[in-house]
Amino acid sequence: MIFNGDYQFKGTHADKVNRLTAAIGKSTKRLFNRNLDVYILAPIIGFLYNRTADLDGSSKTANVLYDALSKELNTLWFNYRLIMLLDQKYEPVFDNRIDKAFRFYGKPQAVPDEERYESFVRGGVDILYEKLIEPSNTEEDYLNNLYDFMEEFEERYGQNTDEIVDLCRLARS
Repeated sequence: MIFNGDYQFKGTHADKVNRLTAAIGKSTKRLFNRNLDVYILAPIIGFLYNRTADLDGSSKTANVLYDALSKELNTLWFNYRLIMLLDQKYEPVFDNRIDKAFRFYGKPQAVPDEERYESFVRGGVDILYEKLIEPSNTEEDYLNNLYDFMEEFEERYGQNTDEIVDLCRLARS
């Protein structure tokens, strides 16, 4: 069952999460403070960008301890249910999506849904890494990439991210 113990990013995704949560250059600044922060955001990004990724079962891991995870269960369950409700591509019948979001979790029939959710987590990690880390060499690059990602997100989804973009502009100057 999902969210009932420690969580592990594995293989290449563990490496990417470690880079997303590492200090930027010689500073103490980070894009994400904790692995948990990546775990909260990644499935939403993966879903919105329609990006999934297969599990890399190599031995490298990055952990989210249940003690920290348990404090964010409401957010994690909200994300899971939201994705189950919105994923028309995977399940076109709305009543079935309601069942997946609210009735089936923790039961054997939820296993494919939980695996799909986890594939969105991994896809979201890939996107965050590609957009924020890969093209970066300096602290300024990280800020520019974050700003560009926020602008792209607003253009792509038409969400009102003006306040966040303004904060990025302030940090950039």
